[in-house]
Amino acid sequence: MAKFYPTARMTIPKEKPYRLTDLLKLFFRESEHNLKIQLAKAFLETIREEMPKGWPSERWPELLLKVMAEHYPEAEKLLKEYKETLIWTESKSEIPKILSKRCRELGLVEEGQKKARGRDVDLFTIYRGAYSVATKVLREAGLVRKVDGRYQLSDDFERILEGIAEFWHYWRLGKAE
Repeated sequence: MAKFYPTARMTIPKEKPYRLTDLLKLFFRESEHNLKIQLAKAFLETIREEMPKGWPSERWPELLLKVMAEHYPEAEKLLKEYKETLIWTESKSEIPKILSKRCRELGLVEEGQKKARGRDVDLFTIYRGAYSVATKVLREAGLVRKVDGRYQLSDDFERILEGIAEFWHYWRLGKAE
């Protein structure tokens, strides 16, 4: 069964955003405390630190663990284990499975929603799903692009919004159809 990913849609604000979380709320239509917004913010800030080269996409588990550690102190152990051991000794495909298992062992679980209702779901799996949605929306919106396995900030979003503003200006003057 295919996963559902929402398309990137932006709510037009009544006033311009002054913080990154305010901009992200326009795309996700959620509170700034929502997991997708927190992950999207951490994702964009991490990419910005790595510019102009960009941030390697294979380091996604580290990003999830950093955000998780902000809310769950036990996740610090997982982050340390990831950096010191897993990244060097395990294959990339095995790391998520190991991290999910370790989350369960440490009691980092929540009750599932929708199809998983009534079952405990490890936090790594929850964060992984939110990360997938966040990256998809940010890429679709033109804020981020992926080049040669590295995420980079994109100027497409800015260029498109400037073009929309320019069109609207000329249309109001009667110079565009």
